[in-house]
Amino acid sequence: MQSGQRKLYKEIYNSIIKLIPEKWKKICLYASFVEGLKGEMYFYYFPKKLIKSKPINCYEIPNKFGFNESTYNDELSNLYLKIKKLKQISKLPWTNTTIIIEKNLFTMEFHYENLRQSKYSDEQRHIIWCYKYLNLPLDSLEKKDQSLVKSYKGETRVKPTIFIDEIANLEYEEIRNQILKV
Repeated sequence: MQSGQRKLYKEIYNSIIKLIPEKWKKICLYASFVEGLKGEMYFYYFPKKLIKSKPINCYEIPNKFGFNESTYNDELSNLYLKIKKLKQISKLPWTNTTIIIEKNLFTMEFHYENLRQSKYSDEQRHIIWCYKYLNLPLDSLEKKDQSLVKSYKGETRVKPTIFIDEIANLEYEEIRNQILKV
């Protein structure tokens, strides 16, 4: 692996961590890139609580914790640009990535679907992604979304390229909330 990639993994990890103002058990992030079109990014985290809690969407954080929304969105944009830069230096034709941070592991899955020609809309991919990575029960989805997920599960998929590293190797820096304080 190139040192530039390792450095970006560290920057991406640290950027994600500083966007979450409370203790967490798991983080799942999705980012996509389509040439000539606008990509998208979102992440969810599971708060570390005694009782099982629902995942929190990154776009809910400013209102939930009283952060300046503009500053927070700027940091989300910077995170997306770091992931986009990783795509540019990796020279692989991946179109979307899922990042999972859990139990001291940082995992990046690089997926190769042709999103421009996909039969799924961004919204449909979001539903499928949430079902798959947030472990949502199928019966918690609306009927039309259940059908969508069942249809998707029946399709053959190209296996992703996966990068896994221990969080300790990413040199976590104590930067949580550094720029988010209002």
